[in-house]
Amino acid sequence: MPEFPAAAVERLLPVADQLAEHGWAVTQSGLSPQVLAELEHNCRSLWNSEALRPAAVGRFGERQVLPEVRGDHIRWLDDCPPSPAHSAYLQAMAELQRTLNRTLLLGLDSYETHYALYPPGAGYRRHVDRFKESPLRTVSVVLYLNSRWQPGDGGELRLHLPDGPLDVEPRAGTLAVFMSDSIVHEVLLARRDRASLVGWFRRRPDNPLLR
Repeated sequence: MPEFPAAAVERLLPVADQLAEHGWAVTQSGLSPQVLAELEHNCRSLWNSEALRPAAVGRFGERQVLPEVRGDHIRWLDDCPPSPAHSAYLQAMAELQRTLNRTLLLGLDSYETHYALYPPGAGYRRHVDRFKESPLRTVSVVLYLNSRWQPGDGGELRLHLPDGPLDVEPRAGTLAVFMSDSIVHEVLLARRDRASLVGWFRRRPDNPLLR
C-alpha cells in the first residue's frame, strides 16, 4: 500500500482544530498529482462507460431519483476494481480518521465513499448529510478531482454558515471536511462535468439493528 506522506499528515492536524471551532475545514489533501490524476481518470472513465448511476434521495424504501433535487451520478468505491490510487486515497482517509479520533474523541468506526459526477446543469439542493432517523454519519468528506476547473465552470460547494455562505471551488486536490449533522450545504449548478469522491466517517451503532 502506498505510504501517505508525513507532510500530508501534518496538514491534517489543523482540520481537527477547525472542526472543533467551526464545524468545517477546507485544506489540501496531500495526495500526489499522480494519485489525483488516476482518481479523476477513474471517475470520468466510469461516467463515459455509463457505469455511474443516478443518485437517489431518501432512505431505503423511500429512495427516489429526483434530478431537480440531486443531479449527480455515483458509484461506490467498494464496487470499483482496486487500484493503487484507491489504496492511497483510503490510506489518507484512515489517517484522517485516526487524527480526528485522537484529537476530538469522535469514536469514528468506518468510512464509506463513492465517486460522484455532476454533468452540466446538475446540482444538489440545500441539505445536511445525517439522516434524521440515524445518527451514524458523523463527518463528511469531499475530495475534488477537477484538474481543469476554471472560474465560471460552476459546481462549487456552498456551505451555509452563521456568518454567511462560503463557496468552495472544486479544484483537484481540495479537501472539504464538515460535520454531517450541522453544516447545511448545497452543490451549485455545474456548467461542465464536475468529479469528486464523497465520503462519510460513521460511528459504530449502539443498537446493532441501526444502520
